[in-house]
Formats: sequence, C-alpha cells, structure tokens
Amino acid sequence: MSDSSKTHEVISYYDGVVQSKLGSYLYGNPRIEEAYKTIVKYRPASPNPLNILEVGCGVGDICHRMNRQWPQAQITGIDISPGSIDTAKKLFANDHTHFIAGILTEETFNESFDMIIFMDVYEHIAVEDRPVVHAAIKKLLKNKGRLILSVPTPHNLTWSAVHKPETMQPVDEHISLQVITRLALETGTEVLLYQIRDIWNVGDYAHVVFEKNDDFEAAFFHPKPVTFSYRVLRRSKRIWKRITGTFKAAKLKGKLK
Repeated sequence: MSDSSKTHEVISYYDGVVQSKLGSYLYGNPRIEEAYKTIVKYRPASPNPLNILEVGCGVGDICHRMNRQWPQAQITGIDISPGSIDTAKKLFANDHTHFIAGILTEETFNESFDMIIFMDVYEHIAVEDRPVVHAAIKKLLKNKGRLILSVPTPHNLTWSAVHKPETMQPVDEHISLQVITRLALETGTEVLLYQIRDIWNVGDYAHVVFEKNDDFEAAFFHPKPVTFSYRVLRRSKRIWKRITGTFKAAKLKGKLK
C-alpha cells in the first residue's frame, strides 16, 4: 500500500478484530468451513501439497488445520496485522507451520509454493495494489500449482453496504468475473472452478480455483488414449454416418433441383 495513512488504518482494523477471529476458530464459522472443504477438494493434483502459502492468515487457524491435514507439508501464513501474527505464532507455530507479518510482494519469499490461498482476503486488496500481488503470485506459484480464493459475491457486498454497513471493512472491492479473468491473465493461470455458494444467504460467496500450466501443450495436446473396443465403435459410427449421409445427400439434391 502506497498510502501510509491507509496502511495504518488497515493494520489497526485487523489488529482490532483478533478476538472475533479467535471466536470463529473456537465456535465455528460456516463461511470458513465451506471454504476449507474447497481447499481440501481442489488441492493440487499431486497426492498432497508440500509447500503451502496462506495470504491473510489471520490468527493462523486455517494454517493449523492444513498442518493436521497434511503433516508433511511446510505451511506459511502471512498477514498485514502484527497482532494477528503474534497470536498465530503463540497458538499454532511449529516446525512445519510458520507465520510472518507483512504484505505479499515478489521479494517476500525466496521459495515457491504448490498452493496459495486467499480465504476471504482478495476482496480486501485495493485495486491499485493488485498488480504487485499478481506479480508475486505469478513468481511464487509452481507449475501445476493451484491458487484458491473464497470471496463474497458482488451482490453480497452491495447488499451488505446498504443493510449491514457496520460489517464493511476498510477495503471491500467487488470481485466480478472480469476481475477473476484479469487475475488469471496476470498470474499466468487458468480458472478451473468458479462456484457460487450459499452460506448465510443464497449466492453470497464464490469459490474460485486457478491452476498454473507452464507446459500447457505438453500437458494437454497429445493423442487421447483409447481402447480397441472404442476404436471399433468409433469406426462403425463413421461408416453409419457415411451411409446415412449418402441418402440425405440424395434427398437434398432432389429438393435443390
């Protein structure tokens, strides 16, 4: 964030909601539960992720859950809020789970990740700050790695701004399909999933999964493996289409005279 006063406002806000984030961990939160299911279901195609980054990790409870889910993985949580990170370190840090305070840039890490997660975080990144974040994702996400987002739908934010303005945060951007498309283009990824979810209201959240494919042609453009029986069936269909097509051609010829 280039505006230091805005940065201070954002940090102060998230330092002030540490207790509510702990409450979500202790007593549950349907939004988080559903997002976590998507993370587990759409993890990278390899058996298990080995190096995971959660951006906007809060008090670290999702990093903790991922540590239990994939105990061999190295998990890193980063958050702009020093208060959140201090709590996360006290509660959940271990040899495989690490937390740092700061923002995501190309220089933040010297390693790459096979899964990067923004759980209800991307909408809180200002439009002018997105290019820096996108460049970092493009650099840090491994080939075949996946980027997973949980975001409120534009309809959700529009309704909340009118009916629940007290829930709005210092930055709350609408994440439209156009925004998702630009995110994919600027991070060198493709969208594998865009799914509207019903959490508290119908259509209030979206889960989005991206995958990076540096070797797209090698991965997808090769002969499709088929069985002998399928080859026979396919050839039989071609012969039948040729026969029926001949009769159709004769009828059309008569009508076109």
